[in-house]
Amino acid sequence: MYWTSVRTIAQRELNETITDWRILTPTFILTFILPLVLIAGTQIAVDFIDTAGTVAKLVPFVMMLVGFIPTSFSIITALEAFVGERERNSLESLLAMPISDAQLYLGKLLSSLFPPLFSAFMGMCFFTVILRITAPDLFMMGLNFRYATIILLLITTKAVVMVAGAVIISSHTTSIRAANLLASFVLLPTTALVQVEGILMLGNSGGWDVLQLIVPFLIVVAIALIRTGMGSFNREEILSREHEELSWRNIVMTFMTFLREYQPAGTQPDQYKGLTFSPHRFYRYEIPNLLREYRIPILVAVIAAVSGVVAGGYIGQHYNVPVLSFYLENIGTTPEPGFFFSLYIFGNNIRVSLLSNILSLFVFGIFAFLVPAVAFAQISFVASMLSQRGGSWFGFAADSPLQFLTAYVLPHGIVELPIAILGAAMGIRIGASLLSPPTGFTVGQNVLWAFAQYCKVWLFILLPGFLIGSLIEGLITPHIISALYGG
Repeated sequence: MYWTSVRTIAQRELNETITDWRILTPTFILTFILPLVLIAGTQIAVDFIDTAGTVAKLVPFVMMLVGFIPTSFSIITALEAFVGERERNSLESLLAMPISDAQLYLGKLLSSLFPPLFSAFMGMCFFTVILRITAPDLFMMGLNFRYATIILLLITTKAVVMVAGAVIISSHTTSIRAANLLASFVLLPTTALVQVEGILMLGNSGGWDVLQLIVPFLIVVAIALIRTGMGSFNREEILSREHEELSWRNIVMTFMTFLREYQPAGTQPDQYKGLTFSPHRFYRYEIPNLLREYRIPILVAVIAAVSGVVAGGYIGQHYNVPVLSFYLENIGTTPEPGFFFSLYIFGNNIRVSLLSNILSLFVFGIFAFLVPAVAFAQISFVASMLSQRGGSWFGFAADSPLQFLTAYVLPHGIVELPIAILGAAMGIRIGASLLSPPTGFTVGQNVLWAFAQYCKVWLFILLPGFLIGSLIEGLITPHIISALYGG
């Protein structure tokens, strides 16, 4: 019964799409004419460059363009999912159907997703068939099963991400014009990602290993966007939504309410006690409650750190990474202790903490997740490489991983690493604030609440922790390095 209603909504939308010649005409051109033009271009490139092997590297990228361009144009259909119904005055009858919000949203999502995926798959299949017939040598040199599979997965996941983002925009705007303007927040990052993928495809074969990692990343983003859309979708709000005027006064007042005192997420601002901020209350009462409420983000940050240890150790055992090998070459070199060195470390820690957590709002906490993952991966990589070169974990020597950890990590790491995990947890919570607001909160209130808690924790815990850790790293750690390694 559940999926029957979803299928009914999807079929209704698909019937409108496949019977509209204004949609079918550009779709046909992008699906069948564009591949022919691009294949003709590759033939011209072969004649001009006179080296088929060089042009063959372009074939996977051209195949991806054949799939991506129809997908990006078809985002227009997704943008009209709800706001288009509103402007055609057919929204009321749609929302009056006896189905749940989740069924209605999924039906719209699937109906918006099918046309771009079908167009992309047809275009890529047509491209490969024609290329195989007209330029078999180029086809054999440029494509194989692995490359085609990765491209297919990349196009599929990007299509889901774009359509899911477009449907969210459509359900939260009041006009097609506003939806089209906001669509740039979906198209621009996706287009930038295509450029990065193109660089990786045109590079050496190792680039395809990186492309494989982009697929699960896009899957996570797609799931997050779908969850966000379903969690924030409410048919009554769509019907009652009019022109929304931005009120900075209300935003500031709500933020200050969340900042002055702690209440669990979901508590409306008018239910706060109106207390002024108290550092004593913050340290004694609010921090324990806040840590309890943040137990899942803290667990995720710990998982990030453990993942970094595992990944760094694996890379150190199996790969030679020139960028990371730089750390090995400088082991035993004693940095000059001093206050300015501590100040530099302090400034760098603040920069990473602020940028990663603020930007996490736009990438669902991924940047915050990467901070402990990368930090622990670097430590694990160096220790693993030292062990690989014969260093002992149970004794002190120049090539000992134990001595490296004792000299370079332990003194200031006792303070900085737990602080980094806590800061990452705050950023992960900021990123998650868009996904599923707790009962009683709008998405905006959830974001403001997460930022208010982050500001307090950053000012009264992270900042002092970074300061203490930086002073230890700049003034004490160099002497420990000198004592253990000499110099």
